[in-house]
Amino acid sequence: MPDGVARDMINAALAALRRSAGVESQVQLANTDDATATDGRIALRRHNVCHRYEVEWKSSIRSATALTLARAKSAGRGPWLLVTQYLTPYLANQCREIGLQFIDTAGNAHIDADGLYIFVSGQRPDEASTPVRMHGGGNPTAQRMIFALLCRPSLLRASYREIAQASGIALGSVGTVFNELAERGWLLEAAAAARRRLTAPDRLLDEWVTNYPTILRPRLHARRFAAPDPDWWRDMSLAELRNVYWGGEVAAEKMTAYLKPETQTLYVVPGHMSQSLKELVQTHRLRPQTNGPIEILDAFWERQSSNTKQPELAPAVLVYADLMASLSSRNLEAAAKVRKEEIQHVLDQF
Repeated sequence: MPDGVARDMINAALAALRRSAGVESQVQLANTDDATATDGRIALRRHNVCHRYEVEWKSSIRSATALTLARAKSAGRGPWLLVTQYLTPYLANQCREIGLQFIDTAGNAHIDADGLYIFVSGQRPDEASTPVRMHGGGNPTAQRMIFALLCRPSLLRASYREIAQASGIALGSVGTVFNELAERGWLLEAAAAARRRLTAPDRLLDEWVTNYPTILRPRLHARRFAAPDPDWWRDMSLAELRNVYWGGEVAAEKMTAYLKPETQTLYVVPGHMSQSLKELVQTHRLRPQTNGPIEILDAFWERQSSNTKQPELAPAVLVYADLMASLSSRNLEAAAKVRKEEIQHVLDQF
């Protein structure tokens, strides 16, 4: 069931749509505790034409990755409308490019239905209105710990010391992250570690993937390269390098045999970066290039979190996040396959 803030903001967005585009509406908010349900149904009317949508409220959309996740979530459903507090002109244009319909409380909108096309961008939110509290994946420390938990469900019931070691964070930070998760309803904390439980691991994964490009990834010291041979990666054995893992499109191709990679992402254990870079550059004649198709970043996870079936690959959660952050429509189907085939059975263990 949407909370009071969500109810008010959905109604505010519909009122703003009436002001900016002359569209009337009727709304029926959901009355269910099903976490997978949308927040209600609306009917939009203009010029005697009616269009019905399932609606879902998101208080904050701060990245294009969040839009890509929303678009993937709506795939296969009937007409579906994202409602949020405010989208910048850049994010509104991203919605138009990926075919995601939305309205916000400032009056911006993208609606594309038979007999009804609306695109409004650049409307500013009312500064006098009360802002909605924006939750996030916290900070890099929280991102590291949540990532470790999503990769290894058994870690949820481990000691704080084991969790800190697996996450690469300070021991004192573990309780802080758990407290935040509990306050937000993601975690059922108990005196006995064996009884800790995540309430909605699927939604926690979505949040982690949304925040990864802006919170944790910028700290991984990305380096960009190009190679004379675009297929340089096909015959490369990471077993010879060690401490190097495929991420992104190459890892997805190796997991699903579905995607033809156009970019190559490698994660290298930081203490081995210098030697690994030297070998890669010499063997494959890599050259630094801004926005080149080859990206090499610091690995940030404990070895136990790596892909157990294919140890040369980064954890599936990270591969999925790489694909979603690419904002490439060609990667969405591959991302869905990675989530279904490599991640969902892990989430089901919580």
